[in-house]
Amino acid sequence: MILDQLENPNLTTQSQKWNFITDQVMGGVSTGKVKVDYINGIKCYRMIGDVSTKNNGGFIQIRTKLSPEIYSKDYNGVYVKVYGNQKNYNLHLRTGLTLAPWQYYSYTFATTKNWIEIRAPLNEFKKSNFYQPKSILGQKIKSVGLVAGFDDFKSDICLSEIGFY
Repeated sequence: MILDQLENPNLTTQSQKWNFITDQVMGGVSTGKVKVDYINGIKCYRMIGDVSTKNNGGFIQIRTKLSPEIYSKDYNGVYVKVYGNQKNYNLHLRTGLTLAPWQYYSYTFATTKNWIEIRAPLNEFKKSNFYQPKSILGQKIKSVGLVAGFDDFKSDICLSEIGFY
């Protein structure tokens, strides 16, 4: 299931908007932006910025709601086609049981200075909070986000396609 290939930039195939969010919503100082760009002739969302862990912060992200929600039992994982700056990034999934902003399921991956496809199996997503169910399996996924965070670094990642497999 293809969620976005930038055929209609800033809208997913479900007609949902992408939102840019920083840790400033909770007092952090990370900054950045997202723009539609071309890297090696491929159209992508490019998320650039300065991630800072000062003031209990440490992230910037692009996130979209899923409507209809994605039932985790219908897919094995999430895939992304990305081009990065050789830093680690995360995919975050939220469900109906991740009520607080700091609750999500996370998968960490490394980027290269080439276009690569990352396959993130749902059974390898880790919960962020003690009060969440251990696994996302069996839950409905309500949002997906691409996150630069949890360290002090310059973010520069391009996303050309995202979906579920």
